[in-house]
Amino acid sequence: MLKDSFGRPVTSLRVSITQRCNFSCRYCHREGSREAHGREMTPEEIERVVRIAARLGVRKVKLTGGEPLLRQDVTEVVRRVSRVEGVEEVSMTTNGYLLEEYARSLRRAGLKRVNVSLDTTDAEKFRWLTGGMRVERVLAGIRAALEAGLKPVKINMVVMRGINHEEVMKMLGLFSGTDTVLQLIELVPGNGEFFRKYFYELDELEAEIARHAKAVRRRRFMHLRTQYQLNGARVEFVKPMHNSQFCAHCTRLRITADGRFKPCLMREDNLVDFLTPMRKGASDEELEELLRRAVSERKPFFS
Repeated sequence: MLKDSFGRPVTSLRVSITQRCNFSCRYCHREGSREAHGREMTPEEIERVVRIAARLGVRKVKLTGGEPLLRQDVTEVVRRVSRVEGVEEVSMTTNGYLLEEYARSLRRAGLKRVNVSLDTTDAEKFRWLTGGMRVERVLAGIRAALEAGLKPVKINMVVMRGINHEEVMKMLGLFSGTDTVLQLIELVPGNGEFFRKYFYELDELEAEIARHAKAVRRRRFMHLRTQYQLNGARVEFVKPMHNSQFCAHCTRLRITADGRFKPCLMREDNLVDFLTPMRKGASDEELEELLRRAVSERKPFFS
């Protein structure tokens, strides 16, 4: 198993398969990649780098974007990654806009579950946040995912002061009794002015949820994240900002859409390009060394 110099194992891979997106979200951090390079890995290249990582102990792969469902070959990517020996789970993060169309084919290709971004069910607020998109299509995508067996569906709700922080209980009620988990996420820096205006610290809200929880469990391999169960609903809190626990228990390595290992979401100065050597004929052993170099660069951003 791969471990960095802080003793943290690398067991999951977050692979951005495109920088393209059909949303223009006001707070988007582009998976920590601020440059648009245009090149994308082929399904074969994605499969190859995942296979190398799996040989070194990676067991979970999450496909992200941009918006991964904009790739016409997305089901082939899922099929190839899910059949890699050693990979136990392939999941995806999506804005859900095209999910109604793709849910069943993705499930057949080997996808286990999805995270769907949904910050509000208010149609007007949703249009404002996303650049004019329709929330009804996302809700239809969530229903289709549940029907297809992509469970649990995780609802990613970025909580923003003055925009949606008072909608959390409404969102819990909406998905209560369904096979979903509401993930309440703190805003991370991207657009500096937007962050300063709308950042909402989740500590007080988590304390309130904890007081009413019927059961509590800690997720060991997910930043030691706590999951609360109450009245048919499940909720988790994702608090990366200034959170040493988030970093201390991180088991994830990222891959950018243009084929670079990214050791940390919050940093841009230590990426390791593997796609250029791959396309020039690098062996698996040479690519493995690049992966090991990236893991050696992993350092807690918040300590």
